[in-house]
Amino acid sequence: MTITHNISPTTPNVDNNTLNLPAKSSIPPDISTLSISSLSDYHVFDFPGKESQREEVVDILDQQGFIPDNLIEQEVDWFYNSLGIDDLFFSREKPQIISNIIHSLYASKIDSFAKSNFINNKPQYFNIKNKIITGPNHAIFMESKGHSRNTQKDTNSMNVDNSKVSYIDNDDEDQPYQLDQEIDDLFLDNKLKHSCRLVSFWTQESDLKLTFVYDSNFIQRNTISQPPDFNQISNNNTNKDDMEKEKEIEQNENNFFKHLSPLSTNDLLKGNIDTISDKTMAQVSSLENKKLYGHLINLVQERDGPVIRTIHSIENNDEIRLLVAFKRFSTQKYYSALNSLFHYYKIKPSKFYLETFKSPNMKNINNENITIFSIYLNQSQQPEDVLPHDLELAIKQIEREASLLYTIPNNSFNKVYQQRLFSPQEAIYAHVSAIFINHFINRLGSEYQTLISQISVRENDTVLLEVITNLKKKLRNETFTQEMIIDVLHKYSKIVSKLYKNFAQLHYLQDENKKLEKTLSFKRLASIEPFANDQEFETYLNKFIPNDSPDLLILQTLNLFNKSIVKTNFFITRKVAISFRLNPSLIMPKIEYPETPFGVFFVVGNTFKGFHIRFREISRGGIRIVCSKTQDIFDMNSKTVIDENYQLASTQQRKNKDIPEGGSKGVILLNPGLFEPDQTFNAFSQYVDAIIDILIKDPLKEKYIDYLDHEEILFFGPDEGTAGFVNWATNHAHKRGCPWWKSFLTGKSPNLGGIPHDEYGMTSLGVRAFVNKMYETLNLNDSVIHKFQTGGPDGDLGSNEILLSTDNEIYVGIVDGSGVICDPMGLDKNELFKLAHKRLMVSHYDNTKFSKSGFYVSVTDMDLMLPNGTIVANGTTFRNTFHTQIFRFVDHVDLFVPCGGRPNSISLSNLHFFIDEKTGKSKIPYIVEGANLFIAQAAKIELEKHGCILFKDASANKGGVTSSSLEVLASLALSDNDFVNKFIGKKNNTLQARSIPRTDGSLDEIIESNEIDNDSIQEDDDNEERTALYKSYVVEVQARIQKNAEAEFNQLWKINQSTGTPISELSNILSLTINKLNDDLVGSEELWLNDLKLRNYLLLNKIIPNLLIDVAGAEQVLNNIPEPYLKVMLSSYLSSTFVYQNGIDVNIGKFLEFIGELKREVAEKS
Repeated sequence: MTITHNISPTTPNVDNNTLNLPAKSSIPPDISTLSISSLSDYHVFDFPGKESQREEVVDILDQQGFIPDNLIEQEVDWFYNSLGIDDLFFSREKPQIISNIIHSLYASKIDSFAKSNFINNKPQYFNIKNKIITGPNHAIFMESKGHSRNTQKDTNSMNVDNSKVSYIDNDDEDQPYQLDQEIDDLFLDNKLKHSCRLVSFWTQESDLKLTFVYDSNFIQRNTISQPPDFNQISNNNTNKDDMEKEKEIEQNENNFFKHLSPLSTNDLLKGNIDTISDKTMAQVSSLENKKLYGHLINLVQERDGPVIRTIHSIENNDEIRLLVAFKRFSTQKYYSALNSLFHYYKIKPSKFYLETFKSPNMKNINNENITIFSIYLNQSQQPEDVLPHDLELAIKQIEREASLLYTIPNNSFNKVYQQRLFSPQEAIYAHVSAIFINHFINRLGSEYQTLISQISVRENDTVLLEVITNLKKKLRNETFTQEMIIDVLHKYSKIVSKLYKNFAQLHYLQDENKKLEKTLSFKRLASIEPFANDQEFETYLNKFIPNDSPDLLILQTLNLFNKSIVKTNFFITRKVAISFRLNPSLIMPKIEYPETPFGVFFVVGNTFKGFHIRFREISRGGIRIVCSKTQDIFDMNSKTVIDENYQLASTQQRKNKDIPEGGSKGVILLNPGLFEPDQTFNAFSQYVDAIIDILIKDPLKEKYIDYLDHEEILFFGPDEGTAGFVNWATNHAHKRGCPWWKSFLTGKSPNLGGIPHDEYGMTSLGVRAFVNKMYETLNLNDSVIHKFQTGGPDGDLGSNEILLSTDNEIYVGIVDGSGVICDPMGLDKNELFKLAHKRLMVSHYDNTKFSKSGFYVSVTDMDLMLPNGTIVANGTTFRNTFHTQIFRFVDHVDLFVPCGGRPNSISLSNLHFFIDEKTGKSKIPYIVEGANLFIAQAAKIELEKHGCILFKDASANKGGVTSSSLEVLASLALSDNDFVNKFIGKKNNTLQARSIPRTDGSLDEIIESNEIDNDSIQEDDDNEERTALYKSYVVEVQARIQKNAEAEFNQLWKINQSTGTPISELSNILSLTINKLNDDLVGSEELWLNDLKLRNYLLLNKIIPNLLIDVAGAEQVLNNIPEPYLKVMLSSYLSSTFVYQNGIDVNIGKFLEFIGELKREVAEKS
């Protein structure tokens, strides 16, 4: 059975659908030969009109009369000849702008002189902080740091040539240049701005930094004689606002550039980069400089994260050049963060170039533009306390710390770091630690544990359970806020430094220390005395902190963080986010989390924090993204993210009872206000890449210390907000060299061997199996069923529930992200089918199809009157609460199928809406919970007590995981060649198997992709191109889903009817029984080692689909699948089959009979 949709999902423009490998490349150049000097790398630009311009500037200054006549020539000459500004700047600026800059500099000198006299201090430097924005595409920033202690700040503004010009003057003590952050905000991180080119100059005498920012002006391909003027195209429509014009320009550029040929690796290494370069950069750069940039661009494409290199200029022994290359928008505030590093080490650059290049593949040009920082430093111009040898060591350390700051450029301890009380590593460590403490501190304390131990709480005592749950929630929400934790770590910065030393001693490879022992950071580290042991740590705390202070628990949790880390990428130079593998037994107390997970990953990036919890070594579960439009929503999501992650993984563990993998779940919580597709993709990609860092030993990265000491494999899947990224993740895992790349992500497109859940209705088939078995059992097939559903026709579950609905079902209400449709007379079924096929929200429902009582309420509606006279004050509130208010608009609901919605949408607090006051019965007699955790467990039990027949998520919503597991099995059982050619098929023309030499000289079968268009994998259109093996395998998967669902329904119904135990309780008991038996069996070697005939019979005849064995052969299939995976396949089959046949009463006698029957079957077959 195939369920088809016409889908055009909104995802960032990433090439998800092919496996991209770098082509065979030329031998890369020796980059140490490519930096000649700052004067040769960038040719001196000759501006013939400079002298006449200078004279015009003098005339303007003379006419304005602010600078004394006898000083005008001196000030102009100083600006033109003493600040190191090249002629390119003067060729671009108007005399009026230059005269205003000189005026501002002169005024700053006078201001500094006057203010210094107030404190009787002779001025040594003038102080200036001016920002001049001459237009939308150009700005000038002037700033010196000086030594004045003035605190007064003045702000002035004026207009020049009808352009906006802003001046900001203030003085600060020695600290990083403050305007750097504005450059990040206004230009480098501003997505409404085009790519830009930046040049900064420093003057040694005055400590003055001049920065010029221009929009990039990219050269077009030589094959295009005259590219369109994108700005003119947009400006022709004067009715559009600036943002719309920016978007139109961007779209026009995308449409134009996507037809251009990509640059090859050879092009890049040969310096043929003019077609992706700014015109000015291409004109003034030497060929060697272009080769250098081409080499860096090529390296950026190999791995995510910054490429950082240091080289000496060949013709200038005094000059060192630091280069940093990365994908634009992959981090934020990085320019100012890098400049703050120079401040920390007291290093003064002489020139700073920022170059932006279009993506070499000519795709996704705005999201994949590459930025390169090129910073020149002169050893002779450094402060006296920075010796030449110290400078080189400092720059080596800057290479490491620039990578660290790339992951989190703007941290909560910047001020401490800028004051040199923390090293950059300590600041990032403290920042990450504060996040960890906020989520894992034991807020409940020993008092709560004592209280629980004194109360005998029965599982069916739902009222008391709800009270305890609310008490727990209150204690967690009202104590130890993130701000409080950060304040405490600031307050006890010395303790943080000592604990950082403990952390570094455990996870930093010592052989690297010897090279860097004289840098400022390592001098700090050497001067810090770590805690010798926990006893010394506790003694130290008790000496300085009262025993009743909440600060004590915060610092103890920081120490716990250190102890829980088994591996991290913190000290790997090239990374995109910071990842930790944690020991859950140390951080998740049983009083809060009854079943201890197998493993926890903790990831922090510059725009997100993420977690991954799994309950078994081999586990499977989706990765979801949680966005928060406001700070308040973010704070609320942050308070619940760990509990929600744990509950989702626990539910997944129960759902996965039929498959080899245990349950897991990943949650990525984005910073407030981030919800655009490219922002969610960046967070997801960094989360995945950072976790891969500590799953594999990447030959292109440094080693890390692994206290786990055995290989881990994670299996991810799609979830809320990530379905569009799974192809990219598969491709990326392959690019990173992960041996398990084929099985890393499920939910891939068919072109990569995936089985789309939504297209084939995999999750919905399980839900519908419970609905249909309930109809059959209760003789309801011919009865009219009035049905209500949350989760609309735009979603996977919602759309397929509509498409699979039976003729006897009449929809009376549907809720989705756009709003609510409701009609007590019944919604038009054909209209719903149309929306489901097109995956459209209920907002597209044809209003003419409503009866007189029907209506649609949008989330944007306000003060809307409904047919029955109800006034809807706020559409969003109406949508969020409609599931509790539906009986105000319909007489009755027979069946409720939640297919979407937030966890705990029905709880004891709102349960009264679902109970009839007169009869005491549930208003809804039948509920099948398709959406995870939609109904709180206590509320489920209460609904059943009031007569509702309810099947919970862990039972009904397991079809998707079965499909995912079998998708992985196909990729494991088949060789790469069979998987590509026979399962995916050459008809798709997207993947080919070929042999290429590996670095060790051997041949390895890998997957190489051809380019395909994103639109070429529409589910409906390419179904006919899929192989016969693929189609047959999908049918096999669908059959197994329905078989497992019916088997569980039958056993749950049988036990419920005989014992009266609520099905919601039985579902948990059944899952726990299967999982417990599975754990016992997988740990036993008896079946695996001593009864090979039974073992292989079950694997080859009961567990592994015959379709795969027919292709690869029995022996090869068993060799292809890793042994640990085969073990859990065997144990999970035996445990689930036994319990479905014999019930939850597992005794040795019944199990021996079960095994005996299987052995007799083997004997008969043989």
